[in-house]
Amino acid sequence: MNWTRRGIVGGGLALAAAPAWGVPRRYPRQVLAFYYPWYGNPKTSGRWFHWQGPQGEAPRQSPTLNHPALGLYDSHDADVIRTHVSQAKAAGITALIVSWWGADSFEDKALPAILDAARAAGLRITVYLEQQKDGAGGAARDIAYLTRTYGAHPAWLRVKAQPVLFLYLQALRDLPARDWRKAAEGTFLIGDVSPRETRDFAAWAPFMDGIHVYVLAPYLKGMTPVQMKAWADRTYPVWRRMSGTKLFCATVIPGFDDSRVPGRPAPRPTVARYDGATYRTLWDAAIRHDADWVLVTSFNEWHEGSEIEPSTEYGDRYLTLTAQAAHRFMGA
Repeated sequence: MNWTRRGIVGGGLALAAAPAWGVPRRYPRQVLAFYYPWYGNPKTSGRWFHWQGPQGEAPRQSPTLNHPALGLYDSHDADVIRTHVSQAKAAGITALIVSWWGADSFEDKALPAILDAARAAGLRITVYLEQQKDGAGGAARDIAYLTRTYGAHPAWLRVKAQPVLFLYLQALRDLPARDWRKAAEGTFLIGDVSPRETRDFAAWAPFMDGIHVYVLAPYLKGMTPVQMKAWADRTYPVWRRMSGTKLFCATVIPGFDDSRVPGRPAPRPTVARYDGATYRTLWDAAIRHDADWVLVTSFNEWHEGSEIEPSTEYGDRYLTLTAQAAHRFMGA
C-alpha cells in the first residue's frame, strides 16, 4: 500500500468564460465522493493498514490531521461499510468513487460488500483506477476484470447503459490515453486530466468521456474564501468550456493538509477549512457554474485532511453541509 502516491505540483488557469445557464442538461446530475477502502486493523484484517506508524508499528499517534469518529476502523468491517454508505446517502451523495489498486488488492476485496451495501441503500458505486504499471496489457486485464466481475452489479454507476470508470492522473500518465480508451471500450471513462497544462488536456481529453480534477490544493493553497471564489469564477467556466460536449465535473473540497504524510516534500499546499467556508464557497461555485456532476474530495481520505466523514474534531458538520449543498444542486 502506498499512500504517499500523490506528489502535488502547482499551477492554474486565468481565462474567463460565461456561465452555462440555459444550456440543455446533457447528463443527469450526480453528487459523488471519493472513497478509500484501504484502512485495516488487527481485529478485522489481522494487521494495520494505513493507520500504522512509519515502520508498520501500531499507531501511538494517528498519522492523520483529524481523527475518525468511528475510531481506527477497518474497511472490511461490514458494520463500518454500512455506516459509511448510510452516511453518504443521508448527505445527498448519489455515488461513491472507490479507490482501486488492482484485482485481489486489499481495496478490491472490500468492493463486493460495498456494492451490496450500496444496493440496499440506493447508492451507486464506481472505482478510481489509481495506477497501471503493466502497460496496455495490464490496463486491458484490469478493465476486463472490473467489468466482468462487477460491471453487471445493480449498484454500479452507469451513463447511457455504460459502466462508469474514473482514472486518477497517475494511471493516465502510466500509459497513453489512447491505450486506456482501447482497453476501456464500452465504458464511460472519466479522466483526471488536471488541466493546469492545456497540452495535457489536448492530449488526453479526446479519449475521455468526461474530465475531472482530483486535487484542488495546488490551486487554492493559502487562499481565503474570498480569493477561492474569485479563483473558481475564473477557472470553473474554463474547465467547462474545455470539456466541450463531454461530462464536466466540478470538484469541491472541505480543506487539505497532508503535512503528516511521510515522504512528501515541504512546503505542502495546504488549504484551511475556515470553519466550513472553504467547502461552502466551492459548492456555491459548482452550482453557479452549472456543473454536470459535483465530486467531493473526499469522503474519507484522512491522510490528506480532505475528509467529510464525521471526526472527533468536527462531528458531522461536513455531512450536514454536504446535505444542504447537494439538495440545492440536485434541485437547481
